[in-house]
Amino acid sequence: MRIKEELKEFGYFWLPSAPDKRIPGILSISGGNIFKLELFGMFGTFNDNSREIERIVGHVEKMGFVTLDDCYCKSMWSSVDTSRTFDELIKSSIEVMKVFTGVAYRAGEIPRFDTLTFSVEGIDEWVGISGIEVDHQLEQHAAAISYKLPENITLKLDNNMELLIAFSWQPPPFSIVPKEAKVAQKIHFHLVSQESRELDEFLSVANKLTTFLCFAVNEVVYLDSMSTVFDTPHQDVRENLRLETSVDIYSYSSLHSKDDPEIYRHNMLFEFEKIQDKAEIIINNWMKGCEQSGPAFHFYLWTQMDAYPYSEVKFLTLVQGLEAYHRKMFNENRVKLRNRIEEIIEPFKDIIGTNEEREKLITSIMDTRNYWTHYNPKLESRIATGWNLEILCLKIEVLFQLHFLRLIGFNQEDIRSIAWDCSELRERLQF
Repeated sequence: MRIKEELKEFGYFWLPSAPDKRIPGILSISGGNIFKLELFGMFGTFNDNSREIERIVGHVEKMGFVTLDDCYCKSMWSSVDTSRTFDELIKSSIEVMKVFTGVAYRAGEIPRFDTLTFSVEGIDEWVGISGIEVDHQLEQHAAAISYKLPENITLKLDNNMELLIAFSWQPPPFSIVPKEAKVAQKIHFHLVSQESRELDEFLSVANKLTTFLCFAVNEVVYLDSMSTVFDTPHQDVRENLRLETSVDIYSYSSLHSKDDPEIYRHNMLFEFEKIQDKAEIIINNWMKGCEQSGPAFHFYLWTQMDAYPYSEVKFLTLVQGLEAYHRKMFNENRVKLRNRIEEIIEPFKDIIGTNEEREKLITSIMDTRNYWTHYNPKLESRIATGWNLEILCLKIEVLFQLHFLRLIGFNQEDIRSIAWDCSELRERLQF
């Protein structure tokens, strides 16, 4: 999850089991998926060996009530001022995995929802639907701006959820003498379940849809907001107050990036417009593929997110992913790597290149993989290194992309068209 704006709020915090012992502190939510609670005090004592805290609740300045789940006390610090009043100063630093704003959960209470609204970077560009129309009348030095909210698009998922591509808008602020007119539209994914579910079930679907968007726009994108709404107001156990029903959710992820993605239409594998008539099938196929061919999807996606600092490690991960994919999709176990790669290339041999180019690619993958896996010095002069290794990784990524396109429902003609229309994919094929 990418945090666009750093949040830092002062408040009071307590354990649900001891609501009368409130400790002042500062809750920080910042980029890099860092959720931290700095307390001017501590829960328990220094002699308490347990540093894991299942839940902390609190009340902060702007967000109101908050629930902090899966917490870990990273450090505690204490000093005694003997020069003046003998007062003891104690501080605690606590890492937090999940933050719920606007609600104070009880001890042991499991958060359950029937909706989850979330935004993913690049969704506006990928959907490509706007209700804004601008009529430029340059000769008359005039322009007309109009807006009509597009209708939500509803897709049925195989897990008995509905997925809405939902549109929202923000009208221009009122002004007696307006100097500018601005209409802002935003698109979200909105998951709806007929029965309440735990957050992890919704997060699993949200993460799969995020990786789907990564694949479609051909760029690494992240969740950048999550929220839900309770059907009935939640009651706080301590104050007996009826709370706001809107809940923002922040969930830690080990993968993150400081840089905003650069999303261009000509680099996308496909836009929503191209799959609109069969979007349900394609999205359900992607989610099914994530489940059935999990390791292959995992290895491929992690390499796209720059999780590996060295090209050699990235290459070995990609090859391992190819082997896992072939083993699952072709139902073959004890097969030589060469045969696996040949069978993976076979459906797209007219796209990959000439017989000579394909043989060169297979041999390079084989020699480089065997050198780094078995450390065979005889192969050292034949392995790909430096820029050539980077190119080899890009070629393997193309194999993944072509197979994933077929897996989610694109036919051979569609895939050829994508390989030609997507400028980045076309470049990789021409290396």
